[in-house]
Amino acid sequence: MALDDETLRDAASHRGLKLIKSRKRKAGVGDYGLFGLVDNAGKALFGVGGDGLTATARQIADYLRKGEASTWAESAKVTPARARDEAPERRASSDDDTPPPSAIKPRPRRSERPAGQSDRAPKPAAKSMPPEPEPAPRKPSSKPASKPAQRLEVESEKAPPPAVLVIRKARPADADAIRVLMTDIGFAGTKQEMARALAAATARKEPVLVADRDAVIGVLVWHIVPTLQVGRIVRITAIVVDENERRAGIGRALYEAASDEWAKRKVTIIEAMSEIAVRNANGFFRALGFEQASYRFVASA
Repeated sequence: MALDDETLRDAASHRGLKLIKSRKRKAGVGDYGLFGLVDNAGKALFGVGGDGLTATARQIADYLRKGEASTWAESAKVTPARARDEAPERRASSDDDTPPPSAIKPRPRRSERPAGQSDRAPKPAAKSMPPEPEPAPRKPSSKPASKPAQRLEVESEKAPPPAVLVIRKARPADADAIRVLMTDIGFAGTKQEMARALAAATARKEPVLVADRDAVIGVLVWHIVPTLQVGRIVRITAIVVDENERRAGIGRALYEAASDEWAKRKVTIIEAMSEIAVRNANGFFRALGFEQASYRFVASA
Protein backbone atom coordinates (compact mmCIF):
# COMPACT_ATOMS: atom_id res chain seq x y z
CA MET A 1 0.00 0.00 0.00
CA ALA A 2 1.34 3.45 -0.94
CA LEU A 3 1.87 5.80 2.00
CA ASP A 4 0.60 9.07 0.53
CA ASP A 5 -2.32 10.82 2.26
CA GLU A 6 -4.87 10.18 -0.52
CA THR A 7 -4.21 6.43 -0.64
CA LEU A 8 -4.46 6.09 3.14
CA ARG A 9 -7.68 8.14 3.16
CA ASP A 10 -9.27 5.89 0.47
CA ALA A 11 -8.18 2.71 2.28
CA ALA A 12 -9.71 3.97 5.55
CA SER A 13 -12.95 4.97 3.77
CA HIS A 14 -13.33 1.48 2.25
CA ARG A 15 -13.33 0.06 5.79
CA GLY A 16 -15.86 2.54 7.10
CA LEU A 17 -13.24 4.67 8.86
CA LYS A 18 -11.98 8.23 8.56
CA LEU A 19 -8.35 9.33 8.35
CA ILE A 20 -7.37 12.46 10.26
CA LYS A 21 -4.05 14.26 9.90
CA SER A 22 -2.21 16.70 12.12
CA ARG A 23 -2.94 20.37 11.51
CA LYS A 24 0.58 21.35 12.53
CA ARG A 25 2.56 22.83 9.66
CA LYS A 26 5.96 23.20 11.30
CA ALA A 27 8.31 20.23 11.57
CA GLY A 28 9.13 19.18 15.13
CA VAL A 29 6.13 20.95 16.66
CA GLY A 30 3.43 18.89 18.37
CA ASP A 31 2.13 15.97 16.28
CA TYR A 32 3.42 17.33 12.98
CA GLY A 33 3.12 14.78 10.14
CA LEU A 34 1.21 12.19 12.25
CA PHE A 35 -2.16 10.54 11.62
CA GLY A 36 -5.09 8.90 13.41
CA LEU A 37 -8.23 6.86 12.63
CA VAL A 38 -11.80 7.43 13.84
CA ASP A 39 -15.11 5.78 12.97
CA ASN A 40 -18.02 7.53 11.24
CA ALA A 41 -19.33 8.70 14.62
CA GLY A 42 -15.98 10.37 15.39
CA LYS A 43 -14.88 7.80 18.00
CA ALA A 44 -11.08 7.44 18.19
CA LEU A 45 -9.85 4.00 17.11
CA PHE A 46 -6.10 4.24 16.48
CA GLY A 47 -3.32 6.82 16.67
CA VAL A 48 -5.25 9.40 18.70
CA GLY A 49 -3.69 10.38 22.04
CA GLY A 50 -4.35 12.98 24.68
CA ASP A 51 -1.69 15.31 23.25
CA GLY A 52 -2.61 14.82 19.61
CA LEU A 53 -2.04 12.27 16.88
CA THR A 54 0.61 9.57 17.36
CA ALA A 55 0.62 7.21 14.34
CA THR A 56 2.91 7.37 11.31
CA ALA A 57 1.71 6.71 7.76
CA ARG A 58 3.27 3.23 7.85
CA GLN A 59 1.55 2.37 11.15
CA ILE A 60 -1.81 3.47 9.69
CA ALA A 61 -1.23 1.27 6.62
CA ASP A 62 -0.32 -1.73 8.84
CA TYR A 63 -3.44 -1.21 10.98
CA LEU A 64 -5.72 -1.09 7.92
CA ARG A 65 -4.01 -4.16 6.41
CA LYS A 66 -4.52 -6.13 9.66
CA GLY A 67 -8.16 -5.02 9.75
CA GLU A 68 -8.68 -6.31 6.23
CA ALA A 69 -7.23 -9.74 7.09
CA SER A 70 -9.30 -10.09 10.29
CA THR A 71 -12.49 -9.14 8.42
CA TRP A 72 -11.83 -11.84 5.81
CA ALA A 73 -11.11 -14.46 8.50
CA GLU A 74 -14.33 -13.68 10.39
CA SER A 75 -16.41 -13.93 7.20
CA ALA A 76 -14.87 -17.34 6.45
CA LYS A 77 -15.87 -18.61 9.93
CA VAL A 78 -19.57 -17.75 9.55
CA THR A 79 -20.05 -18.88 5.94
CA PRO A 80 -22.03 -22.19 6.02
CA ALA A 81 -20.64 -25.17 4.15
CA ARG A 82 -22.54 -26.02 0.94
CA ALA A 83 -24.69 -29.13 1.33
CA ARG A 84 -24.04 -31.88 -1.21
CA ASP A 85 -26.93 -32.97 -3.40
CA GLU A 86 -28.20 -36.41 -2.56
CA ALA A 87 -28.37 -39.05 -5.27
CA PRO A 88 -31.79 -39.24 -7.00
CA GLU A 89 -32.38 -42.78 -5.78
CA ARG A 90 -31.84 -41.72 -2.14
CA ARG A 91 -34.47 -39.00 -2.46
CA ALA A 92 -37.12 -41.52 -3.50
CA SER A 93 -39.89 -42.14 -0.99
CA SER A 94 -39.22 -45.00 1.41
CA ASP A 95 -42.95 -45.89 1.36
CA ASP A 96 -42.84 -47.07 -2.26
CA ASP A 97 -41.87 -50.77 -2.23
CA THR A 98 -42.28 -51.22 -5.99
CA PRO A 99 -38.86 -51.89 -7.52
CA PRO A 100 -37.94 -49.61 -10.43
CA PRO A 101 -38.10 -51.13 -13.91
CA SER A 102 -34.85 -52.72 -15.08
CA ALA A 103 -32.96 -50.94 -17.82
CA ILE A 104 -31.61 -54.32 -19.15
CA LYS A 105 -33.79 -56.05 -21.74
CA PRO A 106 -34.04 -59.86 -21.38
CA ARG A 107 -32.57 -62.06 -24.11
CA PRO A 108 -35.12 -63.94 -26.27
CA ARG A 109 -35.47 -67.66 -25.70
CA ARG A 110 -34.30 -70.26 -28.22
CA SER A 111 -37.86 -71.06 -29.16
CA GLU A 112 -38.49 -67.41 -30.00
CA ARG A 113 -35.51 -67.11 -32.40
CA PRO A 114 -36.03 -67.60 -36.14
CA ALA A 115 -35.20 -71.03 -37.49
CA GLY A 116 -31.65 -71.54 -38.62
CA GLN A 117 -30.26 -68.71 -36.49
CA SER A 118 -27.54 -69.76 -34.04
CA ASP A 119 -26.74 -68.22 -30.69
CA ARG A 120 -23.50 -66.78 -31.92
CA ALA A 121 -23.01 -64.42 -34.79
CA PRO A 122 -20.73 -65.80 -37.54
CA LYS A 123 -17.21 -64.47 -37.55
CA PRO A 124 -16.15 -62.53 -40.62
CA ALA A 125 -13.58 -64.18 -42.84
CA ALA A 126 -10.04 -63.07 -42.14
CA LYS A 127 -8.44 -61.03 -44.90
CA SER A 128 -5.05 -62.11 -46.09
CA MET A 129 -2.38 -59.46 -45.58
CA PRO A 130 0.92 -59.34 -47.43
CA PRO A 131 3.93 -60.14 -45.25
CA GLU A 132 5.78 -57.12 -43.90
CA PRO A 133 9.34 -56.66 -45.17
CA GLU A 134 12.10 -57.30 -42.67
CA PRO A 135 13.77 -54.08 -41.46
CA ALA A 136 17.30 -53.45 -42.69
CA PRO A 137 20.01 -53.85 -40.07
CA ARG A 138 20.93 -50.55 -38.40
CA LYS A 139 24.50 -49.33 -38.68
CA PRO A 140 26.28 -48.60 -35.40
CA SER A 141 26.49 -44.88 -34.74
CA SER A 142 29.89 -43.29 -34.20
CA LYS A 143 28.40 -40.50 -32.06
CA PRO A 144 28.47 -40.97 -28.28
CA ALA A 145 25.15 -41.52 -26.64
CA SER A 146 23.61 -38.24 -25.61
CA LYS A 147 22.96 -37.62 -21.96
CA PRO A 148 19.34 -37.35 -20.87
CA ALA A 149 18.17 -33.77 -20.70
CA GLN A 150 18.30 -32.38 -17.22
CA ARG A 151 15.07 -31.26 -15.68
CA LEU A 152 14.89 -27.53 -15.24
CA GLU A 153 13.21 -26.36 -12.09
CA VAL A 154 11.68 -22.92 -12.23
CA GLU A 155 11.91 -21.18 -8.92
CA SER A 156 8.84 -19.33 -7.82
CA GLU A 157 9.18 -15.59 -7.66
CA LYS A 158 9.91 -14.44 -4.15
CA ALA A 159 9.67 -10.98 -2.67
CA PRO A 160 13.10 -9.44 -2.07
CA PRO A 161 14.23 -9.61 1.57
CA PRO A 162 13.87 -6.38 3.56
CA ALA A 163 16.91 -4.14 3.62
CA VAL A 164 19.18 -4.54 6.66
CA LEU A 165 19.69 -1.58 8.98
CA VAL A 166 23.39 -0.71 9.35
CA ILE A 167 24.84 1.74 11.90
CA ARG A 168 28.14 3.12 10.60
CA LYS A 169 30.38 6.17 10.63
CA ALA A 170 29.38 8.98 8.28
CA ARG A 171 31.25 9.38 4.98
CA PRO A 172 31.81 12.53 2.88
CA ALA A 173 29.21 11.24 0.39
CA ASP A 174 26.57 11.32 3.19
CA ALA A 175 26.83 15.11 3.63
CA ASP A 176 23.69 16.05 1.67
CA ALA A 177 21.51 13.32 3.23
CA ILE A 178 22.60 14.43 6.72
CA ARG A 179 21.94 18.07 5.78
CA VAL A 180 18.34 17.19 4.79
CA LEU A 181 17.74 15.30 8.05
CA MET A 182 19.10 18.11 10.22
CA THR A 183 16.88 20.76 8.66
CA ASP A 184 14.23 19.44 11.09
CA ILE A 185 16.29 20.80 14.01
CA GLY A 186 17.24 24.10 12.44
CA PHE A 187 20.30 23.41 10.26
CA ALA A 188 20.26 25.90 7.37
CA GLY A 189 23.73 25.37 5.89
CA THR A 190 24.76 24.05 2.48
CA LYS A 191 25.99 20.62 1.44
CA GLN A 192 29.57 21.93 1.39
CA GLU A 193 29.27 23.32 4.92
CA MET A 194 27.95 19.99 6.17
CA ALA A 195 30.86 18.19 4.47
CA ARG A 196 33.35 20.45 6.27
CA ALA A 197 31.58 19.84 9.59
CA LEU A 198 31.78 16.07 9.09
CA ALA A 199 35.49 16.30 8.28
CA ALA A 200 36.11 18.38 11.44
CA ALA A 201 34.27 15.83 13.62
CA THR A 202 36.34 13.00 12.15
CA ALA A 203 39.56 14.95 12.78
CA ARG A 204 38.56 15.36 16.46
CA LYS A 205 37.97 11.59 16.64
CA GLU A 206 34.27 12.24 17.28
CA PRO A 207 32.81 10.59 14.15
CA VAL A 208 29.17 11.24 13.28
CA LEU A 209 27.09 8.04 13.18
CA VAL A 210 24.39 7.34 10.58
CA ALA A 211 21.66 4.72 10.25
CA ASP A 212 21.73 3.30 6.71
CA ARG A 213 18.99 1.14 5.15
CA ASP A 214 19.46 1.58 1.40
CA ALA A 215 19.69 5.28 2.30
CA VAL A 216 20.69 7.43 5.27
CA ILE A 217 17.58 7.58 7.51
CA GLY A 218 19.10 8.66 10.85
CA VAL A 219 22.06 10.57 12.30
CA LEU A 220 23.66 11.02 15.74
CA VAL A 221 26.19 13.78 16.52
CA TRP A 222 28.24 13.84 19.74
CA HIS A 223 31.17 15.60 21.38
CA ILE A 224 33.49 15.04 24.35
CA VAL A 225 33.42 17.89 26.90
CA PRO A 226 36.17 17.85 29.56
CA THR A 227 35.12 19.31 32.91
CA LEU A 228 36.87 19.97 36.23
CA GLN A 229 34.07 18.78 38.48
CA VAL A 230 32.92 15.49 36.92
CA GLY A 231 35.60 14.58 34.39
CA ARG A 232 34.83 13.78 30.75
CA ILE A 233 31.24 14.27 29.60
CA VAL A 234 29.88 13.02 26.28
CA ARG A 235 27.24 15.37 24.93
CA ILE A 236 24.68 14.29 22.29
CA THR A 237 24.11 17.48 20.31
CA ALA A 238 21.83 16.01 17.63
CA ILE A 239 19.91 12.80 17.02
CA VAL A 240 17.43 12.84 14.13
CA VAL A 241 15.49 10.05 12.36
CA ASP A 242 13.58 10.41 9.10
CA GLU A 243 9.93 11.26 9.77
CA ASN A 244 8.66 8.13 7.96
CA GLU A 245 11.01 5.83 9.94
CA ARG A 246 10.37 7.00 13.50
CA ARG A 247 9.12 4.79 16.36
CA ALA A 248 10.86 1.77 14.81
CA GLY A 249 13.92 1.52 17.10
CA ILE A 250 16.33 3.36 14.79
CA GLY A 251 17.16 6.12 17.29
CA ARG A 252 17.80 3.53 20.01
CA ALA A 253 20.09 1.57 17.63
CA LEU A 254 22.12 4.74 17.00
CA TYR A 255 22.40 5.43 20.73
CA GLU A 256 23.49 1.86 21.59
CA ALA A 257 26.15 1.87 18.84
CA ALA A 258 27.51 5.19 20.10
CA SER A 259 27.53 3.90 23.69
CA ASP A 260 30.10 1.25 22.73
CA GLU A 261 32.42 4.00 21.49
CA TRP A 262 31.85 6.15 24.58
CA ALA A 263 32.75 3.25 26.87
CA LYS A 264 36.20 3.19 25.28
CA ARG A 265 36.61 6.92 26.03
CA LYS A 266 35.91 6.33 29.77
CA VAL A 267 33.30 9.09 30.03
CA THR A 268 31.52 9.62 33.34
CA ILE A 269 28.26 11.26 32.21
CA ILE A 270 26.18 11.14 29.03
CA GLU A 271 24.37 14.40 28.38
CA ALA A 272 21.65 15.04 25.76
CA MET A 273 20.56 18.35 24.28
CA SER A 274 16.96 18.72 23.11
CA GLU A 275 14.73 21.61 22.10
CA ILE A 276 11.84 22.16 24.52
CA ALA A 277 9.36 22.46 21.64
CA VAL A 278 10.27 19.03 20.26
CA ARG A 279 8.19 16.85 22.55
CA ASN A 280 8.94 13.63 20.70
CA ALA A 281 12.68 14.07 21.31
CA ASN A 282 12.16 14.72 25.02
CA GLY A 283 10.07 11.56 25.36
CA PHE A 284 12.70 9.58 23.46
CA PHE A 285 15.45 10.54 25.90
CA ARG A 286 13.27 9.73 28.89
CA ALA A 287 12.59 6.28 27.39
CA LEU A 288 16.37 5.72 27.25
CA GLY A 289 16.63 6.45 30.98
CA PHE A 290 17.67 10.12 30.86
CA GLU A 291 16.45 12.49 33.56
CA GLN A 292 16.21 16.28 33.47
CA ALA A 293 19.06 17.40 35.72
CA SER A 294 19.65 21.07 34.86
CA TYR A 295 18.59 24.08 32.84
CA ARG A 296 20.48 25.11 29.72
CA PHE A 297 20.84 28.82 29.01
CA VAL A 298 21.93 30.16 25.63
CA ALA A 299 22.81 33.54 24.20
CA SER A 300 23.96 34.67 20.78
CA ALA A 301 27.70 35.41 20.56
